[in-house]
Amino acid sequence: MSARLPIIASIFILLAAAWPARAEVQVSAQVDRTALSPGESLQLKVTIDGDDGEVDTAAITDFEVHPRGSSSSLQIVNTRMSKQVTYHYLLLPLRKGRLTIPALKVDVDGEVYHTDPVTVTVADRPATGSDVGNPDREVWVAAELSDSAPFQGQQLAYTFRLYNAVKIENAKFQPPEFTSFTAKEIKDRHSDRRIINGREYAVTELYYVLTPLEAGPHTIEPAVLQVGIVRPDPRRHRSPFDGFFDRGILEPRILKTEALDVTVRPLPPLQGTQKFSGLVGQFDLATEMETTALQVGDSATLTITLQGQGNIQDAPAPELALPAALKSYADNPEETVQLDRKGTKGKKVFRTALVPVEAGTFELPDIKMVYFDVAQRTYRTLSAKVPALKVSVSTNAQAAPVTITPEPLAPAKKKVTFTGHDILPPKERLTAIQSHEPVAWYLLLAALLAPALVFGCVAGLQRLKRPDPRPVAVMRAKARRALKHAQSASDDEFLTALYQAITAAIFAAAGRLGETLTWKEAEALLARRNLPQDTSARAVELLAKIESSKFGGARPDAQHIRELLDLTRKMVRKLIP
Repeated sequence: MSARLPIIASIFILLAAAWPARAEVQVSAQVDRTALSPGESLQLKVTIDGDDGEVDTAAITDFEVHPRGSSSSLQIVNTRMSKQVTYHYLLLPLRKGRLTIPALKVDVDGEVYHTDPVTVTVADRPATGSDVGNPDREVWVAAELSDSAPFQGQQLAYTFRLYNAVKIENAKFQPPEFTSFTAKEIKDRHSDRRIINGREYAVTELYYVLTPLEAGPHTIEPAVLQVGIVRPDPRRHRSPFDGFFDRGILEPRILKTEALDVTVRPLPPLQGTQKFSGLVGQFDLATEMETTALQVGDSATLTITLQGQGNIQDAPAPELALPAALKSYADNPEETVQLDRKGTKGKKVFRTALVPVEAGTFELPDIKMVYFDVAQRTYRTLSAKVPALKVSVSTNAQAAPVTITPEPLAPAKKKVTFTGHDILPPKERLTAIQSHEPVAWYLLLAALLAPALVFGCVAGLQRLKRPDPRPVAVMRAKARRALKHAQSASDDEFLTALYQAITAAIFAAAGRLGETLTWKEAEALLARRNLPQDTSARAVELLAKIESSKFGGARPDAQHIRELLDLTRKMVRKLIP
């Protein structure tokens, strides 16, 4: 036993010498920049040299913290182990001025270390591109309202702008909640290129039409955009094909617009006895009479046309003060409106049939409608003349006179008389009676069932031709039409068609009707369905990718078009097989 002890001791000595010794632990915090504009994010990296640990970011109060994962590396040199772990964060400033990232606690195997504090300066105003050489001015966002003090019910335009001087991908837009406003997104987006202080930027604009619901001060929260700035990969050897295949390294950014303060003014009290129509904007009124000379019992159509800019779809039917000798029969109004950057505009047509029941000349009062003019900031009364009607006695002798009585007229009684003659001569001889063979029962049954059979066939054909009204079927058909259109669409319409196809497929998978989707809404919709998690994640990623291509401002090349079309076609098949 004593001879084995030196051997065992030698083995332990050799193992101890070969076991890697842990290096001294050091922690540090580093940001990619120390000066930024409101709404721009910065990257924070907390590095642990020597081991792994946990970083506590609870002490950061001047920024909104978004974790972005971690990376690690391991090296062993001369039996010494060197491990490095880096935690990545995106920070959004919550105020302006000099902000501080305090010393952060890092727990490594129960021992607490602290990073050094970092000071960051946030400018008083958003970036405008004036500092051309500063990389912080590569990408920024802004938002504005057409009027910061609108009246209640007045339509105003909300514009979101993205400025980028570098290539970006994976753009994910989250609009504000628009609390206390109704919001309608305008599908048409505008993209162009602008020179700002000598530097070219791609500018993408999104539009919403807002209508304030109640008076008082309101705040429209910031809009948020997550993007990835494409940076060249320094580890990759450059080649002539890099423009087609190499997408580089994505540097994540979170961009946020400033909050917009709005003071909604109540409508002033209406003076006079006129009734307010509820219309806010700028409008015109016109009338047209089909004919002014007619006879008793004839009809003439009075057409009232309201057109202009504002909430024209809410316009009520004008009130008609008609004499008792004229009866009116109103038709359903005809509405033609469209939505643009200034709001809703168009016309609404009201048609009423007028039927005179007495002869004479009838002077008709003007049609009046009171609305609030946002340009003049006062109430205005629209007035349109209605021509007089000249009604003559009916010349149709066969026509019954038009009368109005409180009780329905009883039919006149006539005495029954006998003429002594039959309509047809009677058959008096036996030869008039002829025997006929009875009809077979099956022929009689067929004759009785034939109408029902024909009706059933016609109803079945109509049911087959009728489109399925279920949301799943409607959105499935819309997705397939959009895919078919994308195959032959121009470059300007291609991305729009793909966006319509993938959003319609997501709505179909969720069993809902809809038009537009953000990536966050799509994620929430698919999460409620029993879909594979991988399929849901890929659908949301594809939606963000298509949106990113639209935000980029550049025309997609042929390979990118084929790639997006193939991915969209496969995803539509997965979501709606």
